[in-house]
Amino acid sequence: MDIFNLVLNFRDVFKVESLPAILSLTVSVIVGILLLSLNRWKRQSSLKIPPGNLGFPVIGESIQFLRALKSGTPQQFFDERVKKFGEIFKTSLIGHPTIVMYGPAGNCLVLSNEDKLVKSSWPKSFMKLLGQESILNQTGDKHLILRAALARFLGPRALQSYISKMSSEIQCHINENWKGKSQVKMLPLVRELIFSLASSLFFGMNDGSERMRIHQLMEITIAGSLAIPLDFPGTRFRKALEAHSTADQILSSLIEKRRIELRSGRASSDCDLLSVLITFKDERGNPLTDKEILDNFTLLFHASFENTVSALTLLFKFLSSHPDCYEQVVQEQMRILSNTKDGEEISLNDIKDMKYTWQAVQETLRMNPPVFGTFREAIVDIDYKGYTIPKGWKILWTVYSTHMKEEYFAEPEKFRPSRFQEEGVHVAPYTFLPFAAGLRVCPGWEFAKMEILLFVHHFVRNFRNYSAIEPDEKISADPIIALPAKGFPIKLFPRT
Repeated sequence: MDIFNLVLNFRDVFKVESLPAILSLTVSVIVGILLLSLNRWKRQSSLKIPPGNLGFPVIGESIQFLRALKSGTPQQFFDERVKKFGEIFKTSLIGHPTIVMYGPAGNCLVLSNEDKLVKSSWPKSFMKLLGQESILNQTGDKHLILRAALARFLGPRALQSYISKMSSEIQCHINENWKGKSQVKMLPLVRELIFSLASSLFFGMNDGSERMRIHQLMEITIAGSLAIPLDFPGTRFRKALEAHSTADQILSSLIEKRRIELRSGRASSDCDLLSVLITFKDERGNPLTDKEILDNFTLLFHASFENTVSALTLLFKFLSSHPDCYEQVVQEQMRILSNTKDGEEISLNDIKDMKYTWQAVQETLRMNPPVFGTFREAIVDIDYKGYTIPKGWKILWTVYSTHMKEEYFAEPEKFRPSRFQEEGVHVAPYTFLPFAAGLRVCPGWEFAKMEILLFVHHFVRNFRNYSAIEPDEKISADPIIALPAKGFPIKLFPRT
């Protein structure tokens, strides 16, 4: 809390001008804050709060958590504390005391009680970088309005219209960057492709240098999104804030340019995500504000980029170690190709028919989920397993409480896509949650699914096989998204 600004506000309201009066008011405000804090402490001390360790002031256990993410052992961070404290425990992450809910029951409580017991509430430092007015930070009616706006771009009818453009760009990318080469480094090429698709479908940007500039700024922003929020020169967080501000300026100019194009008829209301957000109006006829357009555009851009890059690259890494699984993918894709006439575009029904390929993607997401979980805030005191989660505390549910657990997935360390063959039968509710669930299920997961499956289809069309040059390459996250540490170099074997 900025006490100085608070005092100035009180001074303006009550017309206090003399120095003694201002000093007296300052003391009163400080005493009031201390009394409120004391009352809150007394109240919380009377509650049976879950056991745990809050770590150091401000930093908490953030360093240990981020180190676990980077080393590819986030499950270990949680498991150590569950073993010590049980399936509900307290910690402090990214500047906030946090209750961790572990297991399907905890996942269910959090994800099925949106706006009843909990609300979305990411750390303030995180939202500074990904947008205070984005759907991630909104609750109630505002959240539903933003979902409706994004559904115009991400709904089934809209997805069908993107297939041709996606297919064309993917094939062009393969022709230019993959064909004729005996080996490539997959990660940077996939990054380039997914960013190109997002640039094209989100805001129609074709300028290569401008794309590269935004790409660089967004990577810096992501790198600092879960850094310890120390706003000092040279820190990751400060660099991320500066990159975010620069990217906002560039995107704001694109928004203004698009408005001019829409007014002149040179752009349509549904040609890309930017136009959809600019022209959207809610049931009362109210448009989105410039800040809402900017923040939601930025959030979706981030989410659709890094998460898809990770899933796609790791899918091929796992398949390279499991040739029998890759062969099933090949057979499925070749069957679909054989049913497509010369010159005929692949359809949405063809994508829906890629059942085994999608199972392989799901298994990849189970073993290396795109996010560790999501944060909520208790909007009432919550009684759970004999403890009380106080109103106002952060809550974190995590995929690591179920995805790699023997009691929910037999032999969890093994890559077995067939476990998703009958998902409703073999996968229990609230155990497989790569896209979360409930009211806040990821709005763009079907868009990402289409990108991934289309790339697999075109890869199989062009290459009969591939092999990993470094099969034992480690997977690490820096700071959030899991990726092959050396970029996953592969040998290519073209299809004749």
